[in-house]
Amino acid sequence: AGLTAPDAGRILLDGRDVTGRPGSIGYMLQKDLLLPEHRVLDNVALPLRLAGVPKARARSQAQERFAEFGLAGTERLYPSQLSGGMRQRAALLRTSLSGADTLLLDEPFSALDALTRADLRQWFLGQVERLGHTGLLVTHDVDEAVALADEVLVLAPSRAAGGAATIVGRVAVDVPRADRAGLMLTEKALHLKAAVLRLLGEDW
Repeated sequence: AGLTAPDAGRILLDGRDVTGRPGSIGYMLQKDLLLPEHRVLDNVALPLRLAGVPKARARSQAQERFAEFGLAGTERLYPSQLSGGMRQRAALLRTSLSGADTLLLDEPFSALDALTRADLRQWFLGQVERLGHTGLLVTHDVDEAVALADEVLVLAPSRAAGGAATIVGRVAVDVPRADRAGLMLTEKALHLKAAVLRLLGEDW
């Protein structure tokens, strides 16, 4: 995301060197980090304001997207007045307004209850498909990885002290995004989860 410099190497995105260049990748943290003293509209419009867009135009551009993110009517509320799911939708809209086509998502649904999490996962898949974003999702939840990913990359820490994690295997989720709604209740999902767990060293 360009927030810190790598120890070594370069970061290429579609062949472009984006090493240390903020703005190339949208970044959504585990916590929504909405500013409590600002209304939802101003929270969401923040990336536009940071990019130099005048306040009135930034608000207008942000408000145009509220309905498609299921947030219509919340513009003048404060973050404390939203449910956990609504706050995460607002955080994702804010990330989307950064203008980046590639989104880095750090366990964005882990703080939500199980029902809200399941609902938001399905909604998120539809948004990614509709907007044409590429999402790189970091998660410890095998169910979440199988439910959301086109491909699951399993990481393991290096045995060397301070070594970086390495990819120990990949599992393709060969189920169209449009057919994912009931995936986790199928035998297919069990096979996919078992493949991931085996790579993690679990006895499946």
